[in-house]
Amino acid sequence: MGISENEFNSAVTACGYSRPGREVYRHFANETTSFSRGELAMFLAQLIHESGGFQYKEEIAYAGNNHHNAYVDNVGLPGKTYHGRGYIQLTWGANYKACSEGLGMGDYLLRHPEVVARDTEMAVKVSVWYWKARVRPQIRGQEDCFGATTNAINGAIECSGGFNQQAYNRYQKYLKVADAMNIRNKARENGCYN
Repeated sequence: MGISENEFNSAVTACGYSRPGREVYRHFANETTSFSRGELAMFLAQLIHESGGFQYKEEIAYAGNNHHNAYVDNVGLPGKTYHGRGYIQLTWGANYKACSEGLGMGDYLLRHPEVVARDTEMAVKVSVWYWKARVRPQIRGQEDCFGATTNAINGAIECSGGFNQQAYNRYQKYLKVADAMNIRNKARENGCYN
């Protein structure tokens, strides 16, 4: 299974972005060996959308700034910020802690959240963890519905109140990724605003 480097690069460029560095592909391929090709296409499309084609590992509004009032919960540590980092934007102290523990790192990411934005391998690992821990459980029974993955990632913003252009754009990216990977049985748009 898996994805070839050519398919990966074709998928990213089909969505209008430049080819990411080989390091991104290498870590992506290594971390997704257990994914079916169909799931891989949905995951890749979501990462492309969330990261601007693998250009960003940190939420643009907060990049490099100390916004200690953003994403404050009762788990985060004083003086640390838990804004979006990784190719899927991991937010909140509770998620950083759960992810760190899920990756067998104790509370390292809770103590050092900034490493997710600095290290490509960690950005990929965090994104894969989020998908497995937070997206997969929410889409059970809707594995062929791309919109359900959007709902699991950003549902409160994009999947309430009818049609949403961002959610629609995510699906359009998915179709391009699926074509680049020669996926015949494409996921339906359903599961978000429809």
